[in-house]
Amino acid sequence: MSFSNVPLIDQEVHSYLSDLLEPSDYRDLLAQAAAQLLEIAARLRESLGQEELGRLAHRSKGSLGSLGLARLAFVAAQIESRCDRGSAALEDASLFHGIVADSMKALERLLRSLGAAAS
Repeated sequence: MSFSNVPLIDQEVHSYLSDLLEPSDYRDLLAQAAAQLLEIAARLRESLGQEELGRLAHRSKGSLGSLGLARLAFVAAQIESRCDRGSAALEDASLFHGIVADSMKALERLLRSLGAAAS
């Protein structure tokens, strides 16, 4: 699964949402996404079966992908597909966890930059 060319955050989506929403609403939305990422990370520390991992990947792909977390959405779609075929492996949960952690760092940087811009 090659995802290195997929950005962590889709700048077009970021730009669209930041133009569409009030700055405080956008920061709140991103903070909610960060909380959701923490929840996903906690779930990934559990021993998940393929069905549970597939559901988690599906939810992540939809909700967080729509916020512009492009790499997370891409990897989640690949994992969901493997889970649907019954071919997901233990490495998929580890990969997913790593992408969630990277996405969380990217969101934190984005939130910090939005906080600095509001000052």
